[in-house]
Parts: sequence; structure tokens; C-alpha cells
Amino acid sequence: MQTLKEFDIDSRRDKEHTSVWVDDEKNAAVGVSSARWINTYGFAVNVDVELKEEGRGVDKRVIVPCGIEGRGVTLLRKMLEERTGWSSGVCWTVEEVRNVVARCFGEVFGVGMVHGDEIRSR
Repeated sequence: MQTLKEFDIDSRRDKEHTSVWVDDEKNAAVGVSSARWINTYGFAVNVDVELKEEGRGVDKRVIVPCGIEGRGVTLLRKMLEERTGWSSGVCWTVEEVRNVVARCFGEVFGVGMVHGDEIRSR
């Protein structure tokens, strides 16, 4: 939510479903898994991906958010276009958004963030 706020996009939690929602569309998700005493965590922000598959004259949604029928998925690119009139055809890169996500994550949880390349070079 903090990341989207950095782009002047209002988001919210949903009472019934997890994740980050803008209006009735999902933009970000958090996943948690536990198996054989190992926990894994992850999260995603939809920046600029193809949400429909064109074929045989029919468009169909590629992503159904958490299997929730009747709710959509939205993109940072789409929201920026709608809210700012920006439509240059070029969105923020995933790396640029990743840097904003990392900074916001560190601020919210009070931790220092280190880029994976920095860890691998040690």
C-alpha cells in the first residue's frame, strides 16, 4: 500500500479477501507457504503484464485474482495512465518499482534492505 501511495494511488485492504486492492481490482499480493518445517514468503506488485489472452476472436482473462470470480486485476501502468493522463506507452521499469517496494518495505518494518546482487558479491 505504501508503494502505491508513492505513485499517488490510493489502495485499501478488503474485508473478505487478502491482498492490496484499488477499487475492486487487485494490484498486489502476499503469499505464505509452509511445508516440511520450511516457511516461504513472497509478494508481488503488478506493474505491466498482459492481462488478457487474445485468441480465436475472444479475449479471456489470464489472471483470476486468488480464484475470485467477478474481481479483476489491475496494473500500475494502467492506474498511472488513468489517474495522470500519462500514456507514453512506457511504464516504470520493474527495477524502478522494485527499488520503491524495497524502500517502503524497509520503512514499514524498520529494517535495512540489501539488493540481492550486493549479497552475492560478498
